[in-house]
Amino acid sequence: MQTYTIDIRPRRQATFPRTLLNQVGLKVGDKLVAQVVNKKIILKPQRQVALDAFAELQRIVQESGVPEKEIQDNLIKIRKEIYAKRYSQSVS
Repeated sequence: MQTYTIDIRPRRQATFPRTLLNQVGLKVGDKLVAQVVNKKIILKPQRQVALDAFAELQRIVQESGVPEKEIQDNLIKIRKEIYAKRYSQSVS
C-alpha cells in the first residue's frame, strides 16, 4: 500500500497528489466528505457517500418484502398530501 504526505498550509488548505486522486477517481472540483473515527480522518468522495446510501435504501426495500410499485404509489400519495396541505391554504 502506497502512502502519501499531504501538507496543511497556513489557511488550512491541502494539495492532494495527482496519483492519489487518480487512484480513487477524483478530479479537481469533486467534493470529499470527512469523518473523524478514533482520531483518524476518513475521507470519502461525496458521490460515493450518496451511492452507499442509495444501496442501503435498496437493501432495506428488498428485505421489507413490500413491492416497489406499492412503495412508489404510497410516495406519490404522500407527496400529494404534503402539497395539498402546504399550498391549499389561502393567502391572506
